[in-house]
Amino acid sequence: MFNIRITLCSALLLLGLGAGLVNAKVSEEEADRLGVDLTPYGGEVAGNEDGSIPQWSGKWTGLPPGLDYDGPGSKQPDPYGDDKPLFSITAANYQEYKDRLIEGQIAMFERYPNFRMDIYPSHRDFNYRDWSIEKTRWNASHTEMSNGIESVVNYTGGIAFPIPDGPSEVLWNARTNQCYASVYGQYDGYGVFTNGERAHDAVTFGQSFPFNDPDNPIPTTEEVVGEYSIWTVTSSLAPPRRKGQITAVQDPLDYKANNRNAWQYDPGTRRVRKAPSIGYDNPTGPGGLQTIDDHKGFNGAFDRFTYKLLGKREVYIPYHNYTLNNPAYGDLDDRLTKNFLNPEYVRYELHRVWAVEGDLAPGKRHAYSKRRWYLDEDSWNPVMSENFDSRGNLWRVGMFFSDYQYDAQCYIKTTQVFHDLPSGHYVISFLTFDRKEFDYTVPFMKKNEFTPAALRKRATR
Repeated sequence: MFNIRITLCSALLLLGLGAGLVNAKVSEEEADRLGVDLTPYGGEVAGNEDGSIPQWSGKWTGLPPGLDYDGPGSKQPDPYGDDKPLFSITAANYQEYKDRLIEGQIAMFERYPNFRMDIYPSHRDFNYRDWSIEKTRWNASHTEMSNGIESVVNYTGGIAFPIPDGPSEVLWNARTNQCYASVYGQYDGYGVFTNGERAHDAVTFGQSFPFNDPDNPIPTTEEVVGEYSIWTVTSSLAPPRRKGQITAVQDPLDYKANNRNAWQYDPGTRRVRKAPSIGYDNPTGPGGLQTIDDHKGFNGAFDRFTYKLLGKREVYIPYHNYTLNNPAYGDLDDRLTKNFLNPEYVRYELHRVWAVEGDLAPGKRHAYSKRRWYLDEDSWNPVMSENFDSRGNLWRVGMFFSDYQYDAQCYIKTTQVFHDLPSGHYVISFLTFDRKEFDYTVPFMKKNEFTPAALRKRATR
């Protein structure tokens, strides 16, 4: 089922040995495969044997020809809107497709008799922006891991390890696959409960990735960029008790050497304070049905788990879901059905994914005893996850919708859903159904916009 490729270096990392261990970069000869038999991001160009996964073409960069699009902030047209489902997988027939399903999907069929997956033709038509390709190619033969697996060195932005050789490199790719410098937007989240009630939150956010600052060309590395790799500011719009609360977060490149900095403005006291711990298994989102480090699949420090690479699989994953956040295709209530999203609005395609498993490290504490992540080979986006409770039972199944964004010129993690199997509840976040789409063309936001002083300034606007 899995194609496993683990080197001695990776095996040592599995055991958490050698705090100063550095992963070797690939040779120039190996890196030259990018754009030849490997895509510029490191996926296999070739399709699979039976043709159900096509060869990567990369024929489109940005907006495909023939589509009408009003630009940043507007709903994106569906390039595959004329496709019809090839077949549907249901509780009655899922056994026929088990080889291309993950454990979490199988659990969904066994838990919910009316769960359904509509399988559409697979597409691999989109290419990436030039500077992201160039940064990724440079990283391939220069970037290494350091301080155990907590950091990277000689990194210039783009995908850190397009030709990975271990579990930590795959997870670092999920952390470094941002193909834009800054983003701004608003989104909603809903906890959907089995009794028909919902919890709602809404957020305005801005985010910057300093390694992608246009003023940091190749080969500008951490020696110039500094010790922080992601800056985020959020302002709460709902629920009413949190309206006006503003939080700024600075995420380090190395979680072992530096803390995650976070500050919060409280509209009640009108003061900015150092925020409490934001990380690991602290519950978050409406209903508290996910953890902080569930965010977008995986974020924060690596130190609570030991990791192993399970290899590659061909799996049906959520992909090209352009209709989910578009009100032209139906109302929101029709989407947020009991136990899971209405299957009419979820498109699945067959793609190759990298699978990584994490087991709780000796002496560490976390709500999850085991975690699995599945990453799309063409984008390095986490597309699904499985989280297990302290008794080893499957607890939460995550699905991350990955769509090509025309302005950013790459695939980006958009809406995410976590299904809480014991309760039957689920939480959906990063939903832009009633809002403008995220804008990836905003000018680069500098570090001084993500500080305590910036929070005070925003609060007085």
